[in-house]
Amino acid sequence: MPRNAPSFWYQPRPSGLARLLLPLSWLYGVGVWLHRSTTWPLQLPVPVISIGNITLGGTGKTPVVICLARALQQRGYVVAVLLRGYGTKRREPVLVTPSASYAEVGDEALEYSHQLEQVQIWVGSNRRLGARRAIDQGATLLLLDDGLQHWPLARDLDVTLLDAQHGLGNGQVFPAGPLREPASHLGRADLLVVTGTGAGGETQLPWPSQKPRCSVHFRLDVPHGLQGRPLVAFCGIGLPQKFFQALSGRGLRVIAQESFPDHHPYAEAELEHLVAVAQAQGAVLVTTSKDANRLPLQYRSKVVPIPLSIDPVALDPLVEQMLGLIGHA
Repeated sequence: MPRNAPSFWYQPRPSGLARLLLPLSWLYGVGVWLHRSTTWPLQLPVPVISIGNITLGGTGKTPVVICLARALQQRGYVVAVLLRGYGTKRREPVLVTPSASYAEVGDEALEYSHQLEQVQIWVGSNRRLGARRAIDQGATLLLLDDGLQHWPLARDLDVTLLDAQHGLGNGQVFPAGPLREPASHLGRADLLVVTGTGAGGETQLPWPSQKPRCSVHFRLDVPHGLQGRPLVAFCGIGLPQKFFQALSGRGLRVIAQESFPDHHPYAEAELEHLVAVAQAQGAVLVTTSKDANRLPLQYRSKVVPIPLSIDPVALDPLVEQMLGLIGHA
């Protein structure tokens, strides 16, 4: 899959290139259907909540999972997060510690481990085994990261995130568009969460009226002292413009910006270039907290990470809806 989102995915109507790719989209859809139809989900003795997307990336899943894990902890659950670990090719699940490296577990797992105390973070493509190990170590509720299309584990609740600005894009399945499965499958989920601000996610959604939906807004936790200073911003996320727009939206002075593919492993030459650009302009070099986890140690003191978070009070209604749907309110 592409590591950054092609612009034609988000045009109002399928472009000529999108139509040219439709045969590959049909093949991709058949592969997804075969995988699902030949997999028998494992039922577990504890609640399993999936937080996933019908689109490829850019919905703010990581801060949502972090906030949900904290909220569920506060309600007495022993929470474990299960994720594949992008780019690690790890099958055997491993319990992540804050001292783990990006190459070992991936950037998302490190972000979870740094942000979530007393929450088990298990990385590995064999999430059945990861779930069993988490339960053996006392977990009473599992959060399945990016789990809408993960069939080996049965879920008690599927929560789907959708970016409000980009919505379903051009409505086509990968690679002709950003969808992982047809838009009509959106109703497979139990709860829809529209993240961020914008019109794209609020219109023409094939979402059943009887099913609950809610909205979540993010905020940048801007470190003290950045206001008014020139910034050079860079990131390697699914929709990089969202980060740059969020910086400008907070009134920060971004004088240069550079985007990289999603989950990009930064080379020393790239970072030396960025540091030199910032120094020449007397600017501060900033990035997302997820990108900061992919930086070599010698560069972390030269870059200011800016985390994305959610007001936990604003998330309370979502948590209550989730627990009500699984019968644990």
